[in-house]
Amino acid sequence: MIITCPECDTKYRYEEARFGGAEVKQVKCTSCGHSFEVQNPLDEPSSATSIGKMFADSPEDFEPPVVDNEPEAPELPKLAPLPPDLRYSLAVIAGSQAGSVFPITKPRVYLGRGSSMDIQVKDSEVSRKHSMIEVRGTEVVLIDLGATNGTWVGGERADEAEISNQDEFTVGSTTLMLIVTGGPSA
Repeated sequence: MIITCPECDTKYRYEEARFGGAEVKQVKCTSCGHSFEVQNPLDEPSSATSIGKMFADSPEDFEPPVVDNEPEAPELPKLAPLPPDLRYSLAVIAGSQAGSVFPITKPRVYLGRGSSMDIQVKDSEVSRKHSMIEVRGTEVVLIDLGATNGTWVGGERADEAEISNQDEFTVGSTTLMLIVTGGPSA
């Protein structure tokens, strides 16, 4: 069977024999460390069995379940490449990764706890997909992506804020600083 961590959406193959007759097993995600329970599939009616019973009872009345798919996010506009004379990076100045420096190598980078993020922030108070940084020509914009705990700039919650060299912002309990090097003064 395939199980999914409810915290980071990492998928694992879990052998049903590991239940050994137990109704529930406690599992720890090796990706994010979250512990969660997995229900023994033999203790609950499987969807295949339920569908088989529906067909056996009244095949002409069977309707497939309605799936409510969320609309896909609109495509973001393409950004110009990073200026060749400038280098951008994020330095973690407070939090569990203090001292780490993450280079920004493309004009749009995503920050979050999720393993698919461009900059993975290992902080349980950070959403899987927390915020985004866009380099738009000479300006850098920080955009909150609807994170539960928000994105904070200058002590205030910000949906979108322009940040510049050595400006600090906070996601979860992690504070980062934008570092811009190079340019005409270099």
